[in-house]
This record gives sequence, C-alpha cells and structure tokens, in this order.
Amino acid sequence: MPELRVAMFTPHGDPLGRIGEPEIGGQCVYIRDLALHLAQQGVQVTAFTRDRGEGKPPVEDICSGARVRRLPMGPRRFVPKEELEPYLGEFADQAKPYLGREDVLHSHFWDGAYVARELKDSRRWVHTSHSLGKRKLSALPQEQREQYTGRIRAETAAGEESDVLVASTRLERQDLAELYGVDQAKIEVVPPGVDTVRFSPPEDKSALKRKFGLPAALLAASVGRLDSRKGYDLFLRAAARLLSAGDEFTFALSAGAADDPREEAEYARLQHVVGELDLGDRFRWLDVLPQEDLPAFYGAMDVFVMPSRYELFGIVMLEAMACGVPVVATRFGGPAEVIEDGADGLLVDPTDISALAGALRALLLDADRRAALGRRGRAKVEQEYSWEASAQRHRELYSDERQLEGHAR
Repeated sequence: MPELRVAMFTPHGDPLGRIGEPEIGGQCVYIRDLALHLAQQGVQVTAFTRDRGEGKPPVEDICSGARVRRLPMGPRRFVPKEELEPYLGEFADQAKPYLGREDVLHSHFWDGAYVARELKDSRRWVHTSHSLGKRKLSALPQEQREQYTGRIRAETAAGEESDVLVASTRLERQDLAELYGVDQAKIEVVPPGVDTVRFSPPEDKSALKRKFGLPAALLAASVGRLDSRKGYDLFLRAAARLLSAGDEFTFALSAGAADDPREEAEYARLQHVVGELDLGDRFRWLDVLPQEDLPAFYGAMDVFVMPSRYELFGIVMLEAMACGVPVVATRFGGPAEVIEDGADGLLVDPTDISALAGALRALLLDADRRAALGRRGRAKVEQEYSWEASAQRHRELYSDERQLEGHAR
C-alpha cells in the first residue's frame, strides 16, 4: 500500500504548545500523540496550526514522519478561539500551497472544520469535534451564545459534508446524531489513547510527594486547564468538608492562568474560594507542570479527582489510571463509558458535595480498595486505550478500510 499522507488542521491549538500557554490543553496533547503514533505506523502527518507570533519556528518536528507547520493568521498575538472565525479563510489560503500529495484532510475542533471545508476537494475529509457547541450552549448565559453561531455553523457543515466523523464516546456519537442530525453510519467511535510506558505506576510514591514539596499525608489531587466547567470549585468545597470533619488529608491542584482573561478570571474566582474556605496548608496550588513532570505528579497522588460539571472524555483521567491511581470522576459525560463504577474507579455527581466528599474519604481511608481500583484501572487502559490501537483505527478510517457499524461501539 502506498504511504498515507495526512494534513491535520488545528488552528487554535498548537500540538507542540506547552501546557499552561493560552488554550493549550488536552486537544493539543491528543493531536500530538496521535500524529506521533501514526508516524510510527508509516503515516506521514503535517499538523497545521496558527503562528501566534511567539517566536516559534515555522516548521517543527513532532518525530520522524510527523511535524507541525505554523501559519501566520490574523494578529501576531494570542486570539481566543471564539474570535478566530474572521481569520480562518486566511489560514486556509496559507495552508493550500502545502497540500501537494496529502491523501486525507483531518480537521480538529470547529475551527479546523472551517478550514477543511474551505480546502475540501476529492480528498477524504475526516473530522474530530473534541467538544460540541450545541452541547455547551444550554449552559451559557444569553450574552455569550452569539459567540457560538459561527462554531455551530462549522460543526453542522462538518457533519453534513465530511466523509467520517470521529467521536471519543458513544455519548458524543449520540449527540452528533441528535443535536446535529448526522447519519450515525458515518460516525466512528475511537477513544483517545495513553502512552502506557510513559504513564505507569510509580516505584516510590513518598519520594514523589517530596519531589513536589507535598507532605507525606494521603493526597487527593487534580490537574487541568482553568475552566469553570472543570469543577475545581466543587473539589475545593469537598476538601473543606473533609478537613472540617477532622480528616488529615492533603489536597492539591496543578493549574494556572495563562495569558487569557477568562483563565485569569477563573483563577481569581478559585483563589477567592480557597480563601473563603480557609483551607490553609492542607491545600496546595502547584504551578502548571511541564509535560515531563506529569507522570510523577500522578504517581504522587493517592486519589485522582476529575470533578467536571460535564466532561466529554477526559484524557487526564486515562493518564491517572495508567499510573495505577484510583479515580473519582464525574458521572456526567464520557467518564461513565470508561469507568465501571466501583470496579475500576468511582463515579459521582460532583455538584453533590456530600457525595464527592464521601467518595474521596472512602478511598483515602481504604488502602486495599485504592490498590485494587488502581490495578484494574491500569489493566483497562492497557487493554482498551493504547495509542497504538487508536492510531491503527485512524489509519483504517483514512483509507476507508472499515465496517462502519462493526467499529462503532
């Protein structure tokens, strides 16, 4: 078979961006790791992203066979993704000269869909949403809803005109069908993956706690991008409930406000909550950690918490499970398709502070149960969520070597 060449479009999210930079999060990690593992399977990948004027090179390798190409688009500074629509036609024009021998256009998020639609010709178009505007719209105040008009228009066009849509979960597949009217026969469920070599159980949890300046006490922690939907305020309130009951646990969060007014506002809000709850030194707020430190931070945890009000999937949850750390996760969204409640993790309604606090306390006080859930979580990731398997599924989608209903699960 001739070598496949894939052009990925991810205007707002640089796959080689550093976690902590504005709007560099799980989607960027997903695209980087997918490109890397596709390249290892012989697929040539170029991921096109926006040059924000930060002095990064126009072309940078992810690995042999996969690279990022940064294109000038709009102002030479960070622009929130909701404000990118006026510049996306320019991005498509900049990308077009580089699309010589690519066989497949793979767009990511709505801004990538906009670009792929502009460039669509006889090439196969695969689209991954990562999140859906119509799903988020109901939770937004009226004054913010107009920002989603262009996004929903691009998502609708991708549903109608792309050849294949990739959903991370069955719930996302259902949303695409019910909210956007997409024929379910063209939707493939392909979960993200985890590097199970890099993310693996630690040898010495106590040493890792010392590495991050954390006390030896039992630790429940979370990590992620600052966004009110992530529910970190709910985590803080559950922590306060446990500490007021006399439990001597430690709680930690690694998250930071990038140069983004929304993240700065969320940071200020959460800092106010921390002060209001008087958590003292039992709560530690760590700076955004470099990617190379993330496995060690997971390894330092006794329990990982994902308290999102809604979570489409949650790669950080898989990373923690791969490290053998028991997970307490939201039951709203994709986590319920990954975790079997009580068998390889716990699912809770994070807005029920008593339930969240109760789940955390039950795990923190039961070492045997933590160990059992951690082992089963690791085994599930190894069996079902490897990047090798995800990349292979994408290769099949790119070359149309699949049976649609057989792979949707």
